[in-house]
Amino acid sequence: MKIENPKVTLADDARLGVKEEIRSGFLDWLHQFSVTADDGELYSLGGSILSMHLEQMDVVSINIAKGKGQSRQLPNSIYRITDYPGMLYENMWRHPAGTLTIEKREHSICVSCGPEYRVECFDNNEWHFMLDTQDGRYKADLWHRPQYAPLWYGREKPSYLTQHSITYGYNWVGEVHGQITVDGKTMGVKGLGIRERYVAVDSCAAEIGAWEDWGWISFNEIHSSFYDMKLGMKDFALYDLATDKYYPEGNLQIQHENWVFFRELGGFMPTLYKLKIELQDAVWEAEAEVCNATTWGATHKVPENPVATLTFGEVNGCMIASDGSVRSLTGGRGVLSIRQWHPYPYILPPDLYGEIERKQEECLNKFDTL
Repeated sequence: MKIENPKVTLADDARLGVKEEIRSGFLDWLHQFSVTADDGELYSLGGSILSMHLEQMDVVSINIAKGKGQSRQLPNSIYRITDYPGMLYENMWRHPAGTLTIEKREHSICVSCGPEYRVECFDNNEWHFMLDTQDGRYKADLWHRPQYAPLWYGREKPSYLTQHSITYGYNWVGEVHGQITVDGKTMGVKGLGIRERYVAVDSCAAEIGAWEDWGWISFNEIHSSFYDMKLGMKDFALYDLATDKYYPEGNLQIQHENWVFFRELGGFMPTLYKLKIELQDAVWEAEAEVCNATTWGATHKVPENPVATLTFGEVNGCMIASDGSVRSLTGGRGVLSIRQWHPYPYILPPDLYGEIERKQEECLNKFDTL
């Protein structure tokens, strides 16, 4: 969304309400990072504070995925299935409404929800995440530093993603650095990632529009985030660090390829994404291959529309100027969440669930719900 003044303020980061009547509204302070640690491994670090109006609950979720995998061909079958490392750790804490607090300071606000999740938002647009699962499994001290302006859902006016998915707020890609402690091992990390401020008036997963892509693919030279609801809205924001140009408008196209069956999701998912964004004076192109996937849900009941989060391993891209010159991009990373209205196809052969392999496989990619 293009707005008159796209710069983020502390008032945006602290925003709690909207003018519209709250129906199934919620608030969040979310992050989803892709970083490389001192041990050389790729980590996908996620979490959020989710304050839900109707349920009268303030929820904290924290998750970590580690490593890379691939898909594999099933014997005596035309199908391929995922073979990913999945989730390393995840947990969800359900606090009563009112646990969420916002402390105003001279040059920042500090948002916290219980002892597990605290984020300090500064007036220079940096966010400082301080996370602690309280069980000795995971602690994090992470800084997120974005550039210029985000992808806006809305400030004065909301986005009507669908008829019953109405929201204000933004998401924003930036550089990530800091340290994490996993099972007693402390490591420095560095990479890229997205953060989100979401102020929902109404939200209905069933109206998400058959298929949704939400996430980011970025490089050292260009940061970008986007969402695409096949029967609803799509939008993006792209910032070119080299030319200092911000692009909130253009034509976004996403192509899905190399579909494989993801058992934990109960459906097929693409493992190769090809993206093109046509801008006023250039074309941005990226190709990203999935190396890990996890499932999750965040409702007050078992979700009818579970979400899969895809971590990209190999990410390549370029920027093609209007004169035809091509600039190769480096350091590509990305994480993307998908939501299906229903699995496709409806009827699935038994070999997708392991019977043909004649062995029982433990499901390590579990997700928690409220």
